[in-house]
Amino acid sequence: MESTQAVRTAVFEAISNIAIESKVIPVFDGLVNPNVVIPVVRGASCYIVIQDQQENLGAIQNMCIERMEQNITIRIVTKFSTAGVTDRSISESIADFVKKAIRTGRNHNLSSQNINIQKVLAPIVQQTDEFANGQTALSKILIYSIIVNQ
Repeated sequence: MESTQAVRTAVFEAISNIAIESKVIPVFDGLVNPNVVIPVVRGASCYIVIQDQQENLGAIQNMCIERMEQNITIRIVTKFSTAGVTDRSISESIADFVKKAIRTGRNHNLSSQNINIQKVLAPIVQQTDEFANGQTALSKILIYSIIVNQ
């Protein structure tokens, strides 16, 4: 398995069983599957998308093995059907569960049989708001830097 696929799979597995108010939040790899029922929590359709990924040669190398740095972007989306009636706390709660699933304190919780995931740094966090067709989408974006030994 190629290293970016192995990291993406490890992240997908770590966050795939997150539940809010007894509703499992679906995780999509790249695109939202239109055949999946999106749960509604407090008036918002909620889902997670693993959307972007890149890999670079790590700045610090050793003599034994090549070290790569991968960045992966996770977008937590909450969509409200009524413009102006929103609740950012839902995406914040889901983001907290994602953060705990991937990283506890300074230790990461990712596992892979295909590569050695050495370290997961604390995420860069962004928020975006989108308005279209009477809907409001509030997104929490987490960008993780992951160090992998190949």
